Amino acid sequence: MEKQATRLTNIAQVVSKCTNPAILSVITLLLMVFTKSTSVRESINWYAIILLFFVFIPAVYILLRTSGDRKRIKTMVELSKFLKQHPVDILGMALLLGIPCLLILWYIKAPPVLIATIAALLAGSIVTSLFNLFYKVSFHMTGFTILIIMIAREWGQPFLFLLLLIPLISWAKFYIHDHTIPQLISGILVAVAVSLGILQLNFLR
Repeated sequence: MEKQATRLTNIAQVVSKCTNPAILSVITLLLMVFTKSTSVRESINWYAIILLFFVFIPAVYILLRTSGDRKRIKTMVELSKFLKQHPVDILGMALLLGIPCLLILWYIKAPPVLIATIAALLAGSIVTSLFNLFYKVSFHMTGFTILIIMIAREWGQPFLFLLLLIPLISWAKFYIHDHTIPQLISGILVAVAVSLGILQLNFLR
């Protein structure tokens, strides 16, 4: 019985780590660049902006932010875990990094799907951060659900099969006591509302 519980805990932790939206969002955005760019120079510009605003600057900020802590952050998983525990930091970075990133991509005429996806992720981060100031809402479910909706919108409805992962992820986050059921459902609802709102702005036309 104890071995089974340990096995389930390990499975839940693997599911949680493998579906980390902080990592998957970067991968998704880079794939969108790959499928939409028409020249090497164009690709390099878009890749550089995404990596700068979504990886490099946040990583440097967190390293400086935790420089006095005994336990140093060494991986993207640890970085995203730290941020989830500090919604004010997420809110600040969303406003100070997300908005300039969007404006730069819009100025250099990046693909509409790239701008729309970043806008949805940005809006989801802001709304979830605000909720987390007084009630814990799952950043994990918000980010993952937004990615599924935007991927399906761009690459076709067959990708909606990824929605089947939501119950699995919800179970994993609940099993390892990261979230309660209402917190997970709240994250999904925020993601759906934000994604539909962004799509209604006709970014992708």
